[in-house]
Amino acid sequence: LGELTGDAARDSARIDAAFDTLPSANAVFRVLLMDDRTGKLIVDRKITGTATGHTLQFHLDGLDVDAWTPLNPHLYRIALSLTQPGQATQQQEKRIGFRLFESRNGRLYLNGHPIFLRGIAINPPDRGIPDSVEKSRRFAEQYVDFMKSIHVNIIRIPSNETWYDVCDEKGMMVFGGNYSGTVDGQKPPKDYEKAIRWYEDKTFAMIASHPSLMVYAMTNETPFAGKTVAEWEKFLSFAATRLRLWDSTRVYIANAGYGYGKAGDICDLHRYWGWYYSSPFTFLHIRNDKDIIPFPKKPGQPITFTECVGNYSGPDGRYNLTPDHKNPGSQLNWTGHAPDNLQALLANEHQCFTFKQATELNRRLRDVNGELSGVFPFTILFYNWNTVHDFVDMGPKPVTAQARISYSPILVSWENWTTQLYAGATFKPVLHIVNDADDFSDLKDASFVYSVIDGAQTVLVTDSFRVPDIAYYDELSKPLSITLPANLPAGHYQLLGQLFRNGRLIASNEDRLFIAGKAYAASAVKPQRTILLYENGDGAASGLLQLSIPFHKISSFNHLSASDVLVIGEDCADENLVRGAAAIRRFIAAGGRVLCLRQDSTLLPHLNAVLPCPIRNITMDLDYSQYPPPPRPSRNGYCVNPERPDHPLFDGIDREELKVWSDYTGWKETDRTGFPALYPVTDGFVPENKKDIARIGVLADYGPGLEGMAIAEFFDGKGSILLCGMDLIRRRGLDPVADRLLGNLVGYMGSTTAHDPAILVTAPIVWGDYGSEKGLLTGINSGLLLNSRPRIMGTRKTNIVVTKEGHEFAGGERSGFNTRPGIQYVPYGRRPWGPYIFRGFGDVPAPLNAEDNIGEGTFYCLVPPGRTRSTTIVWNPADIPLEIGIMVNGREITRQIQPSQRASIEVPVDGTRITMRFRGDRRLVLLQTDFQ
Repeated sequence: LGELTGDAARDSARIDAAFDTLPSANAVFRVLLMDDRTGKLIVDRKITGTATGHTLQFHLDGLDVDAWTPLNPHLYRIALSLTQPGQATQQQEKRIGFRLFESRNGRLYLNGHPIFLRGIAINPPDRGIPDSVEKSRRFAEQYVDFMKSIHVNIIRIPSNETWYDVCDEKGMMVFGGNYSGTVDGQKPPKDYEKAIRWYEDKTFAMIASHPSLMVYAMTNETPFAGKTVAEWEKFLSFAATRLRLWDSTRVYIANAGYGYGKAGDICDLHRYWGWYYSSPFTFLHIRNDKDIIPFPKKPGQPITFTECVGNYSGPDGRYNLTPDHKNPGSQLNWTGHAPDNLQALLANEHQCFTFKQATELNRRLRDVNGELSGVFPFTILFYNWNTVHDFVDMGPKPVTAQARISYSPILVSWENWTTQLYAGATFKPVLHIVNDADDFSDLKDASFVYSVIDGAQTVLVTDSFRVPDIAYYDELSKPLSITLPANLPAGHYQLLGQLFRNGRLIASNEDRLFIAGKAYAASAVKPQRTILLYENGDGAASGLLQLSIPFHKISSFNHLSASDVLVIGEDCADENLVRGAAAIRRFIAAGGRVLCLRQDSTLLPHLNAVLPCPIRNITMDLDYSQYPPPPRPSRNGYCVNPERPDHPLFDGIDREELKVWSDYTGWKETDRTGFPALYPVTDGFVPENKKDIARIGVLADYGPGLEGMAIAEFFDGKGSILLCGMDLIRRRGLDPVADRLLGNLVGYMGSTTAHDPAILVTAPIVWGDYGSEKGLLTGINSGLLLNSRPRIMGTRKTNIVVTKEGHEFAGGERSGFNTRPGIQYVPYGRRPWGPYIFRGFGDVPAPLNAEDNIGEGTFYCLVPPGRTRSTTIVWNPADIPLEIGIMVNGREITRQIQPSQRASIEVPVDGTRITMRFRGDRRLVLLQTDFQ
């Protein structure tokens, strides 16, 4: 009698017993079922089996047992004994639990109750923690206890017996199986029967007896396009049908992420909205199946996101800049060129924000799309991995506190699209309370208190009401109206909601607010030049009336004075402006200034008639929902990066206020179509020729790799034209930050101070240190690519491998940000890499000419008078000599650098305006440049 396998449903069990040789016909089998906690005998009976090959299958039905649930993980022991004449009795035993997990009518059910999966996808084991710790029972118990404490009810783990045992005992549901792109080593398998045996006898055999297992993964991210798609779909449909006959007590995801439910029981998606692409608000698309699935979806099939969020930060809290990967471009999208001392703070904030939107929208939008059934953020929840001796050493990140809120069984969630407001304003958030109680009970006798509080936790506004009863798996949506006090100082506040039952706090949530008085926008510096306004209406397209800025309206461009500022109102760059382009160009060249406010995609190209260098129109929408998205950047964006945060343009405005602005459309989730107007940028642009960056002062940019421009000043002769792609005018009187930025724009362009496209450099430039670089490099325009290297945290070091491209990897892995999250890849210099493009949806940098390993990069700056030389430290990480040329204002020095050496290269400097070009092997790393 070999080891027992099988599965258990709500009140039945199947036992598969394997034999070298089947027993004789007069063999006697007896089955015993005992309570695992008390040892109480539940069943003791003779039983007969059905033979299949060398396996006998036994069925036990109609059992009076307690169900296994996450709240009450009741376990039993089942024993099968074999007695044959003249032989000693043999017995095998297995621990089991009784539960039924199924898919029906667009929902997932556990023991007949609908259930929403609150999952986490990145978990031990096999994540770099020392085996003696990671695969120990003590560590697994502590880890699962922590996950339950933050209200996670399902985790994805490899097939490790210890971890499954702990999940059985602790009541943690599991998603497991074959999480790879192959089946029995093939893509896809040709011998279907052999593949089914591989699933049943090897891949699923060990995990099938564990009651904690709810979802089988048959494959992960097999191709969704190309010649093998049809072959994969044919095989997976066949296999899913066969496997359901083998185990019908769980559900199957045939192709996790990309299968769209064509086979299996669940329509599963992997979407990294808010990390590699799009924004966390793109999850609003889950209201409609057609927005996220490229063909008519199977009716009645639950939808899950078993991977999402991303936001891979490492042990020091900063985003993990894995070389030759999508992560560096994604980091720039969300935390920009903020200095190193802010990067970890901003990464934590954005990870929490993305987690919040992905999970809470999936839960509260069930009221719109009832098939939304689970979400599994694939993100790094802990600081420490390969250095830990015990679970307590892991150090939970702030996102775990966010999970505790967003995964609360009773969820309080704010739908608030106006987060930046004037003091005295009335705003109308919608409160959502979602009842996913762990005991499947209705919510009764509850009350709700909401407040606006300041940073000192002082309550400024508060009210309360009794909450009507909310049935299990249902939700309450209640519009509120809140008037803010008129005397609030400018600053950050919180909208706090608290749910009480019998006087005990059972759930709460907050939403960020920025509130400012009227003086905040009005205090922008006033223009000192005469303002000439060109627009099609009565002044509304410029917002100058609302800011009390005097102006003269013009209809032609024949009498412009070099001491004036020409303001072009939003969406006013018409054909008349094109006809007057020559006069406007003369005006700029003579010292005049032009402020051009946002122009939509049909009008933006008209500006090429007046700009000194052409720009390219961008039309892709940030919230494009299909996969993969088209090339970026998108025309719209949020988390705007102020390249020069000390610039007058950002006076009174911090990076935090450039993330999300207030909606001006009155949009609600119940509208079911469209999106709220949240993005500060709606009409970004890029230069047609990257070399034109010498004439462009990029003041604000956005998107992957910071390729999109939000605000840029173009210089021509003695004057300039500043182009703004941000959505300002439609927010006038609503969003104080938009109004303040508009005032700053007018004040800056209307000043008598000289403007310059270049940045003054007074200290050594430490390449890769954003604060030191001071906005010298924007997007991919310079051609200087960020280099990174692994920082091994703690005493457990691992070997460093340098690839032929010069990238450094720890442990020989090409990535490691998720498989070895204890390794932090940090900025370390820059490489002459250009010209290059972003390849694929993940924005992996790729040289235009990959066959030639010679790249170049250029930057422009000012230096104080008296500087006579530049000194650049260059490192050669390769195992062969490499050559680099450094040119300053036309004078070039060429040097060969030996393997693994750092060389200090001097080039003479003449004048204060600097053009510096590096040209050499792409493996070379620039570490520092100093002007002396």
